Amino acid sequence: MLESELEDELGYSKYDYRTKETDNSRNGYRGKALQTSAGEIELQVPRDRKSEYKPEIIPNHQKGLSGDIEDKILSMYAKGMTQGDISRHIQDMYGFSVSDSVVSRITDKILPVAKEGRQRPRSEVYAVMFLDAIHYEVR
Repeated sequence: MLESELEDELGYSKYDYRTKETDNSRNGYRGKALQTSAGEIELQVPRDRKSEYKPEIIPNHQKGLSGDIEDKILSMYAKGMTQGDISRHIQDMYGFSVSDSVVSRITDKILPVAKEGRQRPRSEVYAVMFLDAIHYEVR
């Protein structure tokens, strides 16, 4: 993702020097450690010579992804994915592994909220309104 972002910033792909219309170019990588709910991961963030590239996906001074990853895991769980599916999906998308037990601990956080929702008092009558429309083209 970061490579694609730098490619967009510079305006040419990694080995396509013929379409290069800028005097700025790639300048290696720098390491960056991110804290996630699955532990610390090491990223290689690409650099450019003029230091004009500012990553948007993972901003320069961001130290952790735990809240973002946890939100994504909860969203996938709410949509019906199993814990194994979530673990494999995180591995495919982000390149680091999250064990099924970590996914289980994260999804256990929403169980009290779901239980509270099930136990709240129900009303005897719920108002429902159906809206329908027919559109005719008139000349």
